[in-house]
Amino acid sequence: MQIRFYANMRTIVRQESFEVAELNGDNTLRSLLNALIKHFPDIRRYLFDSKNDLLPDVPIFVNGRNPRLEKLGVDMPLGSDDIISMFSPISSGKMNVEVMREPAPNERE
Repeated sequence: MQIRFYANMRTIVRQESFEVAELNGDNTLRSLLNALIKHFPDIRRYLFDSKNDLLPDVPIFVNGRNPRLEKLGVDMPLGSDDIISMFSPISSGKMNVEVMREPAPNERE
């Protein structure tokens, strides 16, 4: 699995990408993120809250798809050739481009 870092995430880990061969049999996104924290401890506060849930404003994608939209979420299984992309947290409001926007008042019926 390859993790690619963008924007501030790249600054935090000080590299563009990171390769992970396997995760001791539990190849889920959550396990991958926990393994990532072992290598880059400073990244934890940007990923998880105090309950170990992925922060809602952190854009993470698996092969270009938002794992939050998958049935298992961050517990989704990963394959050895998956690419995980991590972006900086969204700081000025929350946005999910995969959710339809509310129609403007002049577009409503």
